[in-house]
Amino acid sequence: MESHTFREKSRIPLIGSDEAAQLLGISLRTLYSYVSRGRIGRVIDPITGKSQYNRREVEEYARKRDRGRSAGNAARASLSFGLPVLDSQICAIKAGRPWFRGQDAIALSETATLEQTAALLWNVDSLPETGIAGVVDSAGTCGERFLPRFHQWLLANMDQVYAREVLSRNQQLLHASRILRAGATIAVGNDLRDVPIHEAMARAWGGPAGAANIIRRALVLHADHELNPSSFALRCVASTMASPYASTLAGCCAASGVRHANFSAVMALIGATLQGADPAALVASGVTGGRALPGFNHPLYPKGDPRATALLDDLRAIASNRDMACIDGLLQTAHATYGLLPKNDFALAAATQLLQLPTDACERIFVVSRIVGWNAHALEQYSSPLLIRPRARYVPD
Repeated sequence: MESHTFREKSRIPLIGSDEAAQLLGISLRTLYSYVSRGRIGRVIDPITGKSQYNRREVEEYARKRDRGRSAGNAARASLSFGLPVLDSQICAIKAGRPWFRGQDAIALSETATLEQTAALLWNVDSLPETGIAGVVDSAGTCGERFLPRFHQWLLANMDQVYAREVLSRNQQLLHASRILRAGATIAVGNDLRDVPIHEAMARAWGGPAGAANIIRRALVLHADHELNPSSFALRCVASTMASPYASTLAGCCAASGVRHANFSAVMALIGATLQGADPAALVASGVTGGRALPGFNHPLYPKGDPRATALLDDLRAIASNRDMACIDGLLQTAHATYGLLPKNDFALAAATQLLQLPTDACERIFVVSRIVGWNAHALEQYSSPLLIRPRARYVPD
């Protein structure tokens, strides 16, 4: 069973070896042994000669395998898109869509601001007023890059909370609001002047008419995404009752890794597309060696990431016909050839380039947006008496 026949190839979501191994929680060597033993089928791409796998078959095999596992093995599998490991009222992913406290996040993003989304996820009527005097000055020694400056601001402001001080919920909310305003101020580069964050970004960065609305929607759509790596890292830190500044810094550090949201790789792919590169060659090159094409195929959305769909649909209304045709050509080629569908970071990177925003605007938008979700998780974790302390299984060489 080295090779399976997959009919109607364009309708079947094919994935590379790396993504198949990740879904199964195994090494590439083990994946190849699964193929040789007939447990998993594969096809050989006629262009690249690389192995491709039917995502649905891989996911179904993982479900059947995990049902028969011991509790310990099931716990290990839960660490990579597996079974839920803690309860939360913040965000759910069901029916192929994200939901914020029971509200469809895609529908919410049609009109809501990030500030309104923060109030929803933090479970308050409105955000507390907070002063952020000197925010930019206190983060001004790391050059112009946003994330290092925000990291420095978080470190510089940790003394806002005394060591091992247990904060009341009102105090937690005040600090969370302060962190959000600070992150947005640093991202924009000047005072927000009491305007919504998306308007401040649009004014500072320019762009065509309609850019502010797409920035607003992107901020809302990325406010939270269940228990992703950065939110889990933050919850581990918050469970020790570390301050909101320390907890947010943990989330930021996790988000800086290329496996979290690799905007640079997606930006390069889209840049080449807009410069007229052949989409078939770009896609084939991107999946060489069984790699995942940057910005495609989110494991939680086998039928497509609705956040990407929403942003790309909005972009079509204001982007130039030529640029959008290039983007759509790449999307059609990726889907027809490998069954790939765009995810959120592709859409956010596309918006950055088509709206002619600063090159790191996608990172700024993502982090400022996710500050809302991170602090929602911190607030929820602070209310729990439990310390997050998983166990490790010792495996000798």
